[in-house]
Amino acid sequence: MTRRFGFGLQILVVVFASAGLAHSQTPDAKKHVLREVGLGALPAQGAVAISRARQKCLGLPPVPKGDDIVGPDGMAESLRRCEVIEFHPLADPAFGWSVARYRWTSAKPAGDPSPRSLPSDVATGEEVVLFDTPRRGKVRPIWHDRFATGEGAVWRSLTLEGAPARGGSTLLSVMYCVNGTGGCGQEFLRRNRNRSWTEIRQVWFDQLPSGFWDRIRHGSRIDSDSLRGEAGFYSDGDPNCCPSHTLFVELALRGDSLVLVHHSVAASAVK
Repeated sequence: MTRRFGFGLQILVVVFASAGLAHSQTPDAKKHVLREVGLGALPAQGAVAISRARQKCLGLPPVPKGDDIVGPDGMAESLRRCEVIEFHPLADPAFGWSVARYRWTSAKPAGDPSPRSLPSDVATGEEVVLFDTPRRGKVRPIWHDRFATGEGAVWRSLTLEGAPARGGSTLLSVMYCVNGTGGCGQEFLRRNRNRSWTEIRQVWFDQLPSGFWDRIRHGSRIDSDSLRGEAGFYSDGDPNCCPSHTLFVELALRGDSLVLVHHSVAASAVK
């Protein structure tokens, strides 16, 4: 089951039990989350001057498959004011990608008694927009996602990373972190030379030895460039803050899948 909180981002309703954000999900649930990340792709968008993208929010189409909580333009009806709070290259400027972060706020006066007000309305939200560079001085939005912020919000942050991949394509990492101690979940998409997107399956989870899955409680962090990563590796009795071991992995991108090449476990450094 999904529900759209605030504006534009569908959130899978799962039990964040001992396995944390990414790892408590069934195989079908993991596929659903990856599919939701893929819905952020923006086909056939026009290029704009980079100076404009730095200064003003762009009006982008909603993430598909909205519901009645979301307004016709893909965001909560109350959210109408927007400011660019961050704009920077995603990696080396020669890479050609930039990312912007927008802050959306409510245009309703305090205590607005409008009958259109819904309990699901939110006062603030953020939008992360990914741009490529079709030509000098211009940028074009190619991916975005939106999420509610403020009291009671589910997501704490959304972070993008990019790295070159084979055949002139680009690997995009999308990291969602939740508020509280739920951890983070990371998904990957590949931007192909023909501007299409491909979902990348993380089959390496299923290639770990038996019993490893349940000991990864707060997600993993994979570097999109080197495809090396690590995760807190918990033993029974470890406090939530401090896993006694760390799992290290080395992955490879083969076809449309991230596969396990090597793994090791080491005792965590005492702090």
